[in-house]
Amino acid sequence: MDARTSYFLFLLTLHSSLLITSTVAGSKLFALPFGLDASATVFSYLLTFIIVDTIAELFGREYSRRVINLGLLSMALSAVYFEFAAYLPPAPGWHHQQDFETVVSSSVRIWIGGWIAYMVSQHFDLSFFLRLRQTAFGKRSVVLSAWLSLMLAQLLDTVIFVSIAFYGTGVVMPTIIGQYLIKLLFSTIAAPLVKLSISMGRDWIEARSGKLAEKD
Repeated sequence: MDARTSYFLFLLTLHSSLLITSTVAGSKLFALPFGLDASATVFSYLLTFIIVDTIAELFGREYSRRVINLGLLSMALSAVYFEFAAYLPPAPGWHHQQDFETVVSSSVRIWIGGWIAYMVSQHFDLSFFLRLRQTAFGKRSVVLSAWLSLMLAQLLDTVIFVSIAFYGTGVVMPTIIGQYLIKLLFSTIAAPLVKLSISMGRDWIEARSGKLAEKD
């Protein structure tokens, strides 16, 4: 297997793994200053955008689109299996059924909201990132291109998910504002990771390709 294919498969696996991790970690809220809170998925989910931008830069739009679409499939399959596992009758000596259901089960509305938000925001991030990279501004700075695309994609993701998942609860706008401010902060921190992952990927592919050429 050539070095480019190996690195792509690594990024594809990492992307899907982070999405599945986010499916479970979403039930955990952690405290932030000023009375704000956020889902633990703010870390794992944000990294999937970094991976999509990295793949787009190294391999092209079509590869990133396939990764995004496969990511939806991985989330759907994991969610269905989590529900199936929760449905199975617990063994007589196992007393954690309620805890297990609390962690892995979600309402259908939350699933649908999350999946729609995921598809819209990730495809938007991909398109906007590549469009920026074609401009004179974007060609000079991959970090700023990644930050702008992340910032707007996270806004879309937050508005869509919260509007669908919490419609009619009266907490839609406060939740959108709080979640987006947190995502904006982490997007600013994470944007330089795009440049780092692209650089590391190119170095790894070149080094690996050189070793394979020596063996041949």
